[in-house]
Amino acid sequence: MTRGEVARLHAMMTTYWPNLTRGTDPDAMVKAWALALPDLPLAAAERGVIDLAATLKWPPSVAEVREAARPYLAPCGAWAEKFARDAHECLGLETPLYRQMQLEVQEHKRLK
Repeated sequence: MTRGEVARLHAMMTTYWPNLTRGTDPDAMVKAWALALPDLPLAAAERGVIDLAATLKWPPSVAEVREAARPYLAPCGAWAEKFARDAHECLGLETPLYRQMQLEVQEHKRLK
């Protein structure tokens, strides 16, 4: 996430935990969170924070937000394969990726 996205996340988090930035500099906190969460998408973090708000009484740590966001992260490469499979099964389209996936399956079967 960028600093702007972390600031947006923190603004959302203060509605659940008004004491989020108590005793700390909000700008320093946003900078630190941005450095700790550069690879986490904002949408996944927001969904994780919503889940945490239902269970946590106190503001979550960076690690808790990262863990709560994990179910909302898309697996790498899986979306393209899902699209190719759905395009074939639902629309009857043979995408280049789907053909490549089928060749890999056939090669593995031949090896056994």
